[in-house]
Amino acid sequence: MLKKLGYFFSLLFILSLSLEAKSLLYKVSSKTSTVYILGSIHLAKPELYPLAPEIEKAYRSSDVLVLELDPTSAESSASIQKSMFSLGLYPQGKSLSSQLSSKTYTALKHYAAKTGIQLDQMEGMRPWVVMLQLSVVEMMRLGYSPELGIDQHFLKKAKKDKKSIIELETAQEQMAVLSKDDKDFQDKLLFYTLKDMKELEPILNEMFISWKKGDASSFDEMMSKSIKEDPSLIIIYDDIITKRNYTMTARIEGFLKTKKNYFVVVGSGHVVGKEGIISLLKKHGFTMTQH
Repeated sequence: MLKKLGYFFSLLFILSLSLEAKSLLYKVSSKTSTVYILGSIHLAKPELYPLAPEIEKAYRSSDVLVLELDPTSAESSASIQKSMFSLGLYPQGKSLSSQLSSKTYTALKHYAAKTGIQLDQMEGMRPWVVMLQLSVVEMMRLGYSPELGIDQHFLKKAKKDKKSIIELETAQEQMAVLSKDDKDFQDKLLFYTLKDMKELEPILNEMFISWKKGDASSFDEMMSKSIKEDPSLIIIYDDIITKRNYTMTARIEGFLKTKKNYFVVVGSGHVVGKEGIISLLKKHGFTMTQH
């Protein structure tokens, strides 16, 4: 069970199939358009494939592939690189040791010593960059690869099929969320990631199993329990997840006003829950079918 939000943050940004149950694939239709929404895992293992036939069928029947972000596009790639330099590094005179709370910096030192990471090489990086790097490295150590992520799977297909590819968000929007200029926000983001790093493997395994079963309630339960255990994290959760859900839902509603069919691949954490994309669409009067 996901006990803290630290890993949830990481999984949802870097992020977190049907065997005998349903998948996290939903279908919503208007008079002119059909939109398929697939909850994604951004880093995965080889055993995730092949995907369920209904998922591949939904992709084939769609005119447009929609991703949270296409990091391979020239515009997004340039924006990410620029943001990493302008928003991901401290100005001269500031560093992790001077900006982090003693509690968080001590946790970082202990983790660096345990894993052999050179802390001095990270001193100039802001906490959100360190959080992402440490999480991805640990996930890859456990056998999860970004190249095997569902987003990448369909991105490669769409390019081969010459299918239109659009983004739900811009790189600037995503970077702005993570790089929020709030010292307490940044400190908590890194602290909760470090605090439970040793629990990452069972957390990932449980999320992996829940995704395979299409168990949306399990994802929702994991998130809800985390916030109940530490209500102060709701502010961070709102910035990283909830506010983005409303923005992405509005854009999906825009797709439903067109005459094309869309296949939307978005992190599973954005799909489930009372303020997840699926629930928001239902509140706006759309009928949803889970496959």
